[in-house]
Amino acid sequence: MCSPVQSLAPSLRHLVILAVLQLLSACGGGSEADSSDSDLIQAPPPSYAPGNGSDSSGSPPSSGSGGGTQVVAPGEYATLDKCTPFSGSAEAPLKVIFANLDSAPYFDEIVQDALENQFHALAPFAEYQHQFGFYQLDLDDFAAQGCNRIDSGGFSCDVDKIHQSIYQQCGGNDLQGVIKIVIAEADFGASGGEVIYIASDRDWQDSATALYYLRNIVIHEVGHNFGLADLYDGGVNQDGSAVEGWPSELSREWANLDAPGCSKWCNNFKPASEYTQSENAVCPSFTDRGSCVAYNRSEAGECATDENGNPTCCAWSSSNEDDYFASQCTPAWGTENIGQDCLQGTGCYYGGAYGNNSWRPAKTWEDSIMYGAGQSTAFDAASERALGEAMRCCGTSDDSTKSCALFRANFNTFLEDFQPYKTRLGSCGTR
Repeated sequence: MCSPVQSLAPSLRHLVILAVLQLLSACGGGSEADSSDSDLIQAPPPSYAPGNGSDSSGSPPSSGSGGGTQVVAPGEYATLDKCTPFSGSAEAPLKVIFANLDSAPYFDEIVQDALENQFHALAPFAEYQHQFGFYQLDLDDFAAQGCNRIDSGGFSCDVDKIHQSIYQQCGGNDLQGVIKIVIAEADFGASGGEVIYIASDRDWQDSATALYYLRNIVIHEVGHNFGLADLYDGGVNQDGSAVEGWPSELSREWANLDAPGCSKWCNNFKPASEYTQSENAVCPSFTDRGSCVAYNRSEAGECATDENGNPTCCAWSSSNEDDYFASQCTPAWGTENIGQDCLQGTGCYYGGAYGNNSWRPAKTWEDSIMYGAGQSTAFDAASERALGEAMRCCGTSDDSTKSCALFRANFNTFLEDFQPYKTRLGSCGTR
């Protein structure tokens, strides 16, 4: 049987995948579904699932906006002319707003933890902490902001209304270039996008409980804004079909996902004929759907798992032959490293972005904040390197140098074509 964490994921994943496919947008981030006392005792806490719905890209018009797809020039950064940062400088190129919606429980403690234990303590954010200015403001009326609580946990709001409310208080010339984190009362959940939503549950008995559940979640969601995808699996379809949260051509555009071999952070890889160590390595040998789906599954379709909770069954694609295994039957989730000569501390493992069509650098929950924020204490090396490049080329004095020109061009394309809910970050992106 699946663990409590895994048993909660599929229904939420299916809803989100439908929204993603219908809207042709990639949602990142997490949503937690269960915060009972028993889960609090039984570490680790639940996994993080994708954000709900789509985020619009509207913001108040400004004289600094050229419209269309005009590229933001190096060295140009968003301003917030009516607000004063509580930490960092108003001149900082990367600005983060924490918005307290309707006096969210434990808001101050959540913000303090985000600064002290995440932005100021975790690499590579700690090295670039002086490039960030942090703001705090209050927002009122959950309903008036177009917000809705999600049954499975978390909440989402109307981005245009959030932008208007922030603009009324802070002004500014480029609210899409600012990172916005809205914290409100709701069942345990979080999601990333143009606006990041963090739910704080009034039923949590104290701030220590809140921070336990929200450990590193803020920085995980911010990682999406910097071009990082989730690295964990989103459950297994009971009908045996392959989980495809994003098509491979989309998922592989994210900095911490790749094609077979993971050339972004590895120099070579084992051929499929040597994929022999994993329990589900037999999957590509099945040539018919019935045999594929039956392997390591119960009659009800539940997928068996290993001691770490990883799915060990197979998944069947009705139309596509996998480009590594050369089979329609593939492992539902991979824990074998095919990467060779990889960036230290990374590998190349099958699965990522809520599907089995990409390859990731981290193997388990503990290996990356983008895999298991509540369980990991750091980003994997591939994600950390990508974050550092984004901060250097989109938010420091280096952003106009020749060394950042190619990165900025590629990142601008990524924001415009593959992450439609976030179009600007620092001085990267389009107007």
